[in-house]
Amino acid sequence: EQLPEQAVFGVAAPVAEEPLFRGFMFRGMSESRMGVGGTIVLTSFLWAMLHLQYDWYGIVSVFVIGLLLGWVRHRTGSLYAPMALHGFSNLVATVEAAMLAV
Repeated sequence: EQLPEQAVFGVAAPVAEEPLFRGFMFRGMSESRMGVGGTIVLTSFLWAMLHLQYDWYGIVSVFVIGLLLGWVRHRTGSLYAPMALHGFSNLVATVEAAMLAV
């Protein structure tokens, strides 16, 4: 029964979130006066605010991961790398949660 939920968490979230945060928003904002650095910080903050279901540690962790994903998006010029890293991050979080539940 857990498999569909894990698939959504691991695959659908990166496929849905990355085009919005590191695609649409990143492209538009990075060409503004905010620049790439400001865009990475702002999109990471907004992405973290999407994850308010977590405690403060979790929200800060999401923000920091967002900084990494934004930097990777900038360096590669592609959404594929941040999507893959986002999926990997979700996989690690899922395995960690499963191990803590045992």
